[in-house]
Amino acid sequence: MLQELGKQNPQLVRLIQEHQADFLRLINEPVEGGENPFGELGAGMPQTVTVTPEEREAIERLEAMGFDRALVLEVFFACNKNEELAANYLLDHMHEFED
Repeated sequence: MLQELGKQNPQLVRLIQEHQADFLRLINEPVEGGENPFGELGAGMPQTVTVTPEEREAIERLEAMGFDRALVLEVFFACNKNEELAANYLLDHMHEFED
């Protein structure tokens, strides 16, 4: 989705990448009424993503740190598949993910 957006508005994608934590918080934040406005959009999107063997290994290493797979995938892709950035984000925001 971000790749397509980047074709149309590269400046917006650059801002999203520069402020990834804020962007993630914004898209996951419930609006009044308790609904996520992106929930319906997400339901229509494919749930399968192809990754390289190296990316799979990075995802597995992040999971091995004790984080839920769904969270790891969300953060890994939000961080543009940058394992180090994803690990830092997960560790820095660990308290926000606890049930």
